[in-house]
Amino acid sequence: MNRTFSRQELYDLVWSTPILQLADQFGISDRGLAKTCERFHIAVPGRGYWAKIEAGLPATKTPLWKTDNSAFQTIEIGGAQHRGNPQLAFAAKAEQDAVLAAGAEPATKVKAPVVRKPVAETEAVNETPAPVTFEAVKRPHSVVVGIVLELRNAILDRDGEISIKGVRIHKDSRARTIAFLHHLALALEARSVSLGQDNNGLKAEIAPDAIRFEILEGRSLEKHDPTPSELRKQLEYERRQDLARRRGQWLPHESFYPEYDYHYSSKLSFEVHNWADGARKKWSDGKRQTLEGVLESIADGVLYHLHFDKARREKREEDERRWQHMARRRELQTRRADREQKRILFLGELAAYQKEAEELKVTIANATAVIAQGEPEYRRMIEWAESRLAYLEAQNALGPLTANLKSQNLFPENDELFDPEGDPP
Repeated sequence: MNRTFSRQELYDLVWSTPILQLADQFGISDRGLAKTCERFHIAVPGRGYWAKIEAGLPATKTPLWKTDNSAFQTIEIGGAQHRGNPQLAFAAKAEQDAVLAAGAEPATKVKAPVVRKPVAETEAVNETPAPVTFEAVKRPHSVVVGIVLELRNAILDRDGEISIKGVRIHKDSRARTIAFLHHLALALEARSVSLGQDNNGLKAEIAPDAIRFEILEGRSLEKHDPTPSELRKQLEYERRQDLARRRGQWLPHESFYPEYDYHYSSKLSFEVHNWADGARKKWSDGKRQTLEGVLESIADGVLYHLHFDKARREKREEDERRWQHMARRRELQTRRADREQKRILFLGELAAYQKEAEELKVTIANATAVIAQGEPEYRRMIEWAESRLAYLEAQNALGPLTANLKSQNLFPENDELFDPEGDPP
């Protein structure tokens, strides 16, 4: 049964229902549905996502990459797609946007020069075309010149391996890797992405966001087959070792050939390190395709991962801003609570002074009537009471009271502790 969805609708479906169940409802394979999502740049849940959901644990949900490209807006599941490859349409749109952003007129995309193996005379014309390769590059793109110099000057190990930051290949694949890097730099440049290298390896960057990737050649570990020269050296050592043993001497152990060798397959792979969950992160040579043949798909994938990385960074920054904002509000709340306690204490002391002053006035008035009959101690008590009353009345006077309030900043005109959002939860 054919089904037609928008990108947002299909995105909501694959993140609300396991892809196996969803594919079964559509009557297609789960791999076919995943490939459809990949073509339209819709991330799918990664391994372990549904297990975390079932366990009630937090699980990261990859956001949907927004695009205005019309080739992405409608997706037909279970039927033929008649609108062409949306990734290629997106690549053309991305390049045109990059050119316009640079203030130039849109230019026609220049395809990288390719070499195809000649078709044998006995082969039919309609046979599957040979895998795409690039011609050797004499003047590499400026952004990869440093990488190219490293590749050309690298010291080979005993298996002929070249290993620099971000690249591990056999020496026979050096020219091919240089050509691929050159054309990858051009493809990324058309998407406003810069290619480079630092201490962590190869990177693609739209500042300040960057993703790491590496180019590797497949290899296998096989038992070493000793050469006649290596066998002769071993036999000579064993003869000397036997002679030394008869003389009661000991010879240190020596190895004349490795136990295993690395054998390289000539098949290259391109793999993104800090990838977007659920999105494609690896491209490899296959039976009918090469990395060169999927260069546009790789460049689109790199751009997608960069957009995801940007969204992830912006979310982290937004979360940090929210955390700081909430921390500031809670700090203000704590300081307001402290000030309320000081206000209560200040008013309590003021009320106590006023009450004590009223009581002293009554006491002094009553004592004055009999002061002539009192002893000197009694008169001195009344004098102290009058002095105490003067102090209390001074504390309750408007001038000293206002000065005291200002010094403690208990009721400011412009309240720096005011929170327009109220008390935080």
